[in-house]
Amino acid sequence: MAGEVTPQGEGSRSLHLRQLRIQWQIVTLQVLATIALVWMYLEIVSTYVVGSIDHTLLFDKLEASLGTDLPLGDWLTGEGNDGLARFYVPMGIGLALGGSMAFLAFQTPKVQQRIRLGFIVLLILTLAGRFVLGYAWQLIGDGWSIPENEVVRSLEWPLLMLLSIVILTFYLLPIITGTKGIWGLSRRGVAWSIGFTLLFLGIHAILTFPLIRSQLGSYGEQLTSLEIIVSDPTVFGLVTGEQLSLILIACLMMVFQESAFGVIRQLEYAYRLPDSCKRDPEYVAQMDNLLNGHLRHTAIFLSLTIVATTIALGFHSILLDWVGGITGSQWAAQVSESIELTLTYGLVISALLFLGVMALLRFVIPWQRFWGLIESSFSSRE
Repeated sequence: MAGEVTPQGEGSRSLHLRQLRIQWQIVTLQVLATIALVWMYLEIVSTYVVGSIDHTLLFDKLEASLGTDLPLGDWLTGEGNDGLARFYVPMGIGLALGGSMAFLAFQTPKVQQRIRLGFIVLLILTLAGRFVLGYAWQLIGDGWSIPENEVVRSLEWPLLMLLSIVILTFYLLPIITGTKGIWGLSRRGVAWSIGFTLLFLGIHAILTFPLIRSQLGSYGEQLTSLEIIVSDPTVFGLVTGEQLSLILIACLMMVFQESAFGVIRQLEYAYRLPDSCKRDPEYVAQMDNLLNGHLRHTAIFLSLTIVATTIALGFHSILLDWVGGITGSQWAAQVSESIELTLTYGLVISALLFLGVMALLRFVIPWQRFWGLIESSFSSRE
């Protein structure tokens, strides 16, 4: 019996984390998740934030109310630029900060403690260093007394700097936490990034509701709201540019989530394997198949999701054109111009009709066998 058992073989590649983390599939998924995160953030900013509630407008109001310039330079905050150019430099800072936090997460606890302690000390010195030195010099020269105006004024620059950084960080929270989650292998970071994005979209949708927006007065007029009534579809004759932006945001969020969580899942699986299995060529080949399959599914299925969502929102126009082309009646043209179909519930009904038709096609077209043939063709090529 013992002579019939063959030991596990060992190859040049292994599933140890140091080697697996630089494998091209893992790096590709992380880069793909980062691109999806940045694209999603820019799409949200261009749709809802720029020219409406972006950080430069808030900085301008603070400078006007305080009567002084904020310490952060215009090149850093994006003031004076137009459109998305206001967010390019801050977004780069957010990516660098998130990457630094991810790098810190892989350091030893002792190194992390030293870096955090150094950051706290630097923050205290920046906020109160000049004030403490000035007040101490005043006490030495004049004896015990309250701080003079010049000494108190030394707190102005640090507090304004801290306020500016807090405001800028608030706008960059999805980028910072998302980058930390991708490259720091943190599920919590990815979840926080998606949570901040959904929270912003939810609050923005509530505030732009006509009844609530009218109660906000001049503040409500600054909020960018998408029109509920959709008049002329401009993208493939199915959806408008605003609807396509919402579709892209949703699909990019899925790409970001699936790619980031996919990397974390695969690395956790490799980490839990026994050490004897991590050098087994069969396990290495299995990991390659899993990663390649994940890349294929991310590219194919999420691309089909974008196409299917676009068709679903404009499915009523496809049906009416088909009916009008067959029967030639004016009923289809009259229905296509009705207001009900262009309202929100009309789009929902159109999407439900699309799902119903696709569900019925399941009894005609064997989708599972169809996708199985496609996957088997990829496997045979490999």
